[in-house]
Amino acid sequence: MTKHLLLASALCLSGHVALAQQAPPAAAPHGAGQATHAAPAAAGAAFRATVLLETPLLGTERRIYRLYTIDLGPSGATPRHMHPGDEIALVTEGAVTLEMEGEAARTFQAGQTFHPRPMTPHVARNASAAAPARLIVSSITEAGRPSTILLPPPPTN
Repeated sequence: MTKHLLLASALCLSGHVALAQQAPPAAAPHGAGQATHAAPAAAGAAFRATVLLETPLLGTERRIYRLYTIDLGPSGATPRHMHPGDEIALVTEGAVTLEMEGEAARTFQAGQTFHPRPMTPHVARNASAAAPARLIVSSITEAGRPSTILLPPPPTN
C-alpha cells in the first residue's frame, strides 16, 4: 500500500494534475480522513471519496495538492463528472472501468493507473458486482476553483 501511495504522489508531482474532490471542512487538518462525497443512503456504499491530504504546495498559494481515496461498492460508480485540470488515479483494489465521453470504456486492474482528459465527462465504475474496488487519486488544482464539476446523466434518445 505504501508503494502505491508513493507512486501516486510521484505521478502527481511530476506533472499538472487536477483535483477530483471538493475541499473538506476547514476544521479538519489537511482534510485527513474526511469523506467528501458519498452515495445517497438508498444506494448504500456505492461510492465514497475520502480526502487523505489537502495542502497548498510550497512556494505558492495558487495550487492545492490533494490525495484521496475513492471506494466503490460492488457495481458502484462515481457520479458523472469532469475536472478543470488533470488527475491521476491508481487502482489499488479490484478493477475499475473508466467510461469517458467520446471513447470506448476501458477497465483497469489493481496496480494500473489512468489519466482522464481534463474537462471530459466521465464515470469510474466498479467492474465487479460482487467485490469492492478502490482508487487512490492524486491531484493538483488552482486554489479557489472547483475541483469537480458534477454533471447530469447523459441525454437518452
